Amino acid sequence: MKSFQFGAVAALLALIAAPVLAENQEPVVAALKGPSGIALVQLFENPPVLADGRVVKMEAVGSADLMVAKLVSGEFQVAVLPINMAAKLRRSGVDLSLAAITGDGMLSFLTNAPDIAGIADLRGRRVDVAGQGATPEFLFRRLLKDGGLDPDKDLRLSFALGYPDMAAALASGTIQSAVLPEPFVTLAKMKNAHLRSPIDLGALWKKSTGMDDYPMTALVIRNGSGISKADARILLDAVHASIVKTLADPAAAGKLVGSHDLGLAPAIATAAIPHCNFVYLEAAAARPEVEALLSVFLASAPASIGGALPDDAFYAQY
Repeated sequence: MKSFQFGAVAALLALIAAPVLAENQEPVVAALKGPSGIALVQLFENPPVLADGRVVKMEAVGSADLMVAKLVSGEFQVAVLPINMAAKLRRSGVDLSLAAITGDGMLSFLTNAPDIAGIADLRGRRVDVAGQGATPEFLFRRLLKDGGLDPDKDLRLSFALGYPDMAAALASGTIQSAVLPEPFVTLAKMKNAHLRSPIDLGALWKKSTGMDDYPMTALVIRNGSGISKADARILLDAVHASIVKTLADPAAAGKLVGSHDLGLAPAIATAAIPHCNFVYLEAAAARPEVEALLSVFLASAPASIGGALPDDAFYAQY
């Protein structure tokens, strides 16, 4: 979930209403390749059919930039995005609403250092972090501060490595400690079974905020694009069913991930699915968790979510 910068074209398009689907035109539901797409893998295998007989078209997208451009232009009507990106789009004038959270916290602290037992032991060390300007960085900074460390003075946060390289370097011992998401946590552990997670980021987040978890991925719907409330209900029910089925049989889901080119090898997807923290929370129920996380973004880098928390209309009810 890399940092995203809006270009001039995207900013202009954000002010333009989404094109309405033509009669009988298939709506497009898009997901980023990787964990967020895996949650919807059953829809790729069996696309939902809307009440009027239209069959949903599923599309896997390789980059956040492309996903945003096509959502903003109206080519996509429904998409799965990082929650901060969805909030920023809303604040930038794109008329979209949060429909559901499909993935909660999937970040882990991994290390091959035997002498790290808690946050205080990170003083003076380098920690590689996957996701500068996104959830991994801002959440980890918050937890470091809560633990009595200054993220900019007491240790070194490095963002030099991409996700796969970070997992490989951690497994080989080239780097010592890292904060990274699934499926790269699983990938690193598959290469080095001695990697440890002595710092439980989820437990520290709960201690800090009172929230049981933090949302990572959001299912959003572009308003005014021709997706009716009845259509949205059918889609949401299908997404919920996909998550339940995927978690129930990771091996079968892993095979589907490979056949639909969702960015992971089947064996890695199968191993990672139980740890990806897929959930299904509709917008209203998820709002406290969403606002707790976005408040961290707001405190650290207001522009990363558009300068303010999303308005009430961001949280859709279908």
